[in-house]
Amino acid sequence: MSNDLKQRLATLRRQSGIHPATPGHSDATLADRIRRCHATVRTPVASTPPADDERFAAMLGASVVAPGLVVVETRLSLDHQHGCFRLRRLRGPVRGLAEITSLDPRRAVFVDTETTGLSGGTGTTVFMLGMARVVGPELVLRQYVLSRFAGERAMFAAAADWMFDDAVLLSFNGRSFDLPLLQARARLLGCHDSFAGKSHVDLLHPTRRAFGGLWPDCRLLSAEQRLLGFERINDLPGSEAPASWLAYLQRGDASRLPGVVQHNQWDLLSLAVLLPALADVYTHPARWRADIAAVARGYAARGHELRAFDVLQRNRASLDEVGALEFARMLRRRRQWPEACAIWQGLVDRGNVEAMEQLAKYHEHVCKNYVQALDYAQRLPQAPDHVRRVRRLVEKIARLNAALCPALLAP
Repeated sequence: MSNDLKQRLATLRRQSGIHPATPGHSDATLADRIRRCHATVRTPVASTPPADDERFAAMLGASVVAPGLVVVETRLSLDHQHGCFRLRRLRGPVRGLAEITSLDPRRAVFVDTETTGLSGGTGTTVFMLGMARVVGPELVLRQYVLSRFAGERAMFAAAADWMFDDAVLLSFNGRSFDLPLLQARARLLGCHDSFAGKSHVDLLHPTRRAFGGLWPDCRLLSAEQRLLGFERINDLPGSEAPASWLAYLQRGDASRLPGVVQHNQWDLLSLAVLLPALADVYTHPARWRADIAAVARGYAARGHELRAFDVLQRNRASLDEVGALEFARMLRRRRQWPEACAIWQGLVDRGNVEAMEQLAKYHEHVCKNYVQALDYAQRLPQAPDHVRRVRRLVEKIARLNAALCPALLAP
């Protein structure tokens, strides 16, 4: 084995907390090796932090929590402004989202991670766990950062200490990435997973629902720029975070890690203001130029039919063709025929096929005005269903005329 490879293996052992074997010693069996690894993961390490941890903490303005783990704590007044929004919106209940009708912000824990890879999987490690929650008059941010792999178990323990039983987790794409990764790492380490079983709202989904058809993409960066009015300056892209941490592990180069800390802080702050911002969007979608029909469907899909109807009714003047059809469908289900027909008639004048079909059905089945129904049916494209509708209406009119003629000729 080359000296270079030996040195790299020794570095990895040191970072993971595994001490090199005594020279000349080798394990007799594979079982011995497995037992030794198992013991290494579970054996508590010394409480005195190594000098390396102190230096690492000083580089980040952090404090040592445990061997291999430091924490950067930031406290911001709820008067702090992030983009166009102030954190004071977190002083009272946040209402309006389809995913959660009302949330006390004191129960909210905002979560964002930086990892050794962007593809996920058990082999990916969370080297920075960012969490934020309202504590009294402040938003407190805690960013747990590994100085070596051996601090991973301590990171989960620290997160559990800061969590509470009825916490509601809020993330951005956390349902697909952050939370599954944290749970996989906790299982691998055999430690308590304080994130499992908690209520979780992934703010990517309400963002995508409201703006997915209107924005080029729905990344957090886009939400910051287009909704929150926040512009990052000299931001280190998230894609560079893994290399920045590995540069410290391999070469002791921590020059880019403060940028990773800042990037993660901005993620957490954006999450904190995105929650009330989206609540405003869902309450007044037209004001925020959101997809009104999609917002209404989001409410309806979660059983909030009255709220969906109210959104469409209040924003009726701003509805596009899709939204108008959605509103007419709800009016039809409520049997509010005059209002529904007024919407359909307006859409028929613009050549809308669904509106023509709905008016044909209305006049045939509700009004029994077969002549008027036939007029709308004949405007429909020559699809098989439409042809059958025309034929059926012609036959109904013929039978009706046949029944009326003898009566008219009778003395």
